[in-house]
Amino acid sequence: METGYLVWIPIVGMITTFGMVIAIVWLLTRARQRNVQSRSEVQLRMIEKFGTAAEFTEFLSSPAGREFLEPRRSARDRVLFGVRAGIILIFLGLAFFLGYFAEHDRGFFIPGFILAGLGFGFLFSSGISWNLVKRWEGTQQQPLS
Repeated sequence: METGYLVWIPIVGMITTFGMVIAIVWLLTRARQRNVQSRSEVQLRMIEKFGTAAEFTEFLSSPAGREFLEPRRSARDRVLFGVRAGIILIFLGLAFFLGYFAEHDRGFFIPGFILAGLGFGFLFSSGISWNLVKRWEGTQQQPLS
């Protein structure tokens, strides 16, 4: 009688795992769609504010117009993304290491090592990027006023 319940554990585990992956992909896709839709609405409002096509073309040829069409992430945002990813991966790796020590199963050690290594790589890369950004900011010429 007890073995009947044990058969359902891997089946439910696989179904919920696939369901979670599908849910995450769906949520990320919806967020991206909302972001694109809000950007397009703002762009349409800006287009409506211009009186003629010549004014709009002049605006698009300026640096502000190019930034309006394709906003770039700042270097600070990219570095923060790397730090965030590094911290998350390190903690995931530590969780696998704890599983290794708690269960004495080698199967936990390899993913823990890989995840922690990726996390430290992200942190190291973010540190180098931040130093380069600071160095490049110091070498740029200040505009004359």
